[in-house]
Amino acid sequence: MRTGDQAPIIASIGDLPASRRRVIRAWCMYDWANSAFATSGVAAIFPVYFVFLFRESLGDSASLFGMTFTASSTWSLGVALSTAVVALSSPVLGIIADRVPIKKTLLWTYTIIGSLFTALAFFSVYTAQPWAWMFGMFMLANVGFAGSLVFYNAFLPHLAPRELHDDVSSRGFAYGYIGGGLLLLIHLALIQTTSGSDIADLVTRCAIASVGVWWFGWALWTLRVVPEPPIERRERGLGAVSAVSMAFTELGRTFRGLSRFRVVVIYLVSYLLFNDGLQTILAIAGAFAADTLRISLLYIMATILIIQFVGAPGSMAFGWLARRTSTKSALVASLGGWIVIVLFGVAVAPLVPADHEDFDYQLSYAADQDAYIIDRAPDSDDGLMWEGESWLLREGEALKPRALRDLPEAARSSDDFAYSVSIQGGDMDGETAIGQRHPSQLGAGPIDWWPSAVRSAMWAPFGIDAGIQWLILGVLVGFVIGGSQALARSLFSQITPDSRSGEFFSFFGFMTRASSVFGPMLYVFATALFDTRVAVTSILLLIVLGTIVLRWVNVAEGARVAAEEERRATG
Repeated sequence: MRTGDQAPIIASIGDLPASRRRVIRAWCMYDWANSAFATSGVAAIFPVYFVFLFRESLGDSASLFGMTFTASSTWSLGVALSTAVVALSSPVLGIIADRVPIKKTLLWTYTIIGSLFTALAFFSVYTAQPWAWMFGMFMLANVGFAGSLVFYNAFLPHLAPRELHDDVSSRGFAYGYIGGGLLLLIHLALIQTTSGSDIADLVTRCAIASVGVWWFGWALWTLRVVPEPPIERRERGLGAVSAVSMAFTELGRTFRGLSRFRVVVIYLVSYLLFNDGLQTILAIAGAFAADTLRISLLYIMATILIIQFVGAPGSMAFGWLARRTSTKSALVASLGGWIVIVLFGVAVAPLVPADHEDFDYQLSYAADQDAYIIDRAPDSDDGLMWEGESWLLREGEALKPRALRDLPEAARSSDDFAYSVSIQGGDMDGETAIGQRHPSQLGAGPIDWWPSAVRSAMWAPFGIDAGIQWLILGVLVGFVIGGSQALARSLFSQITPDSRSGEFFSFFGFMTRASSVFGPMLYVFATALFDTRVAVTSILLLIVLGTIVLRWVNVAEGARVAAEEERRATG
């Protein structure tokens, strides 16, 4: 690695003593442990099961204090409240942890909270209000998850020399992607196998509980092997009240002295922007795929798995790039990859149905009944009304030809119809229609020219439909996601003093949580004013702005100031 214009230092984790490599491996295993919560928990199972429980108990929505809450908005409220608890408390705890040797104790505490309440979610169905129990258990578990990350990250500066932080950070993310991906693969196989059976609910709850068991079980490796980081400015005899008072005093001193840490401030601004964009893209990707592109759940789940397993070698590859160039250069390269990926994502476009089997509604003529049989129909309650006539087509139903004579024209002309229709046999043989809101219909949006051009040039000639396009996108995301996350953490560790790792990584954690606010709001407004493709493109601006601000981050200067602070603290 090199900082600024310094010559690269040739070093690797393998050059460290065996005892130090053992500690690094144990630290990485914590990412293996808690990534199960991020993948199987937050991304795949927790929210889906909560929506099921909420709707089963309260229907589509519920009102409280004059406000209407849906399952998804209630879930979002839980995420916001739980992360706010950690965001507001971690700077104070971080300062205390830099004066008193309690980083490992705090990691223990947050791990126990997170894993215990994850496992307790299993008992939701045995309570009077299963959705409320699940909601409460998730909030507490998410406090444990977010809090544990703050102090897990704070160990990084103490594990190896600064020139190896890229390698160590990348290795941690690689472990996390593999561990989280393995458990997710097991869970998806079990849930898919038992779907629709009498034990489906039990299997789902067991999967949720196993996340807590996996998290705590593997975390024991970390908690038993990784030592408490050394304290340079140790405070003795602090009580609870005096510790909090000291923390707020030190926090005020830090804010008054921010001019000394100008590089850190610029970097946090850059991080706030590009991480807001990245987190928003990751948060809305599934909804964009299902809603705008009509990609099936199977492809979406497969994409999550691809990201997990490609993320591991991707993290290591960007770690290698950072050693050959610099952390900042490699981070800029990963953000450039994200810019390409967002443009790629906007260009994902379902093919226009051509063969009979490609259409949403497939009808065939049965001569013995003189009727058209609906061989295939989406699982939807969306009917079609046009000029006083209405159709609600159900799979397996039979309709007389005269009842269908205006269906194709109605499907083409309706402003609200989002499906396609194909008819075989009889007098209507070869009749097809594609609704104006079908995902393959492009041209109405301000930037629809882009996916239309890419589809004409690439997707259509090679017959690559939206599901495969999404899988390709998953490979690209997997390759850059680990690098961007690992290098962002590593660069921050290089420009902050080791003796104040708890304090500064608390700010880093705060920015991580705060950067989940503006992007989603921008997406909501852009969707309301234009459409979802414009909304996704608008998020691209955050990543571009963050990358531009990153140019003003002088890593060498930041490292120099951090070293001066270390000498001041130890002197």
